[in-house]
Amino acid sequence: MVILSDDEVALIRAILTALRAIKVRDIDKALMILSKSDRNS
Repeated sequence: MVILSDDEVALIRAILTALRAIKVRDIDKALMILSKSDRNS
């Protein structure tokens, strides 16, 4: 098992949070595009 310092844990958590935010934004954008194409047809 790897032992991490508090700073390392905080950094990893920040990176994971940032990745999650990017994914959520992309998913929202994709859903908006899909709902627009639904309305047009």
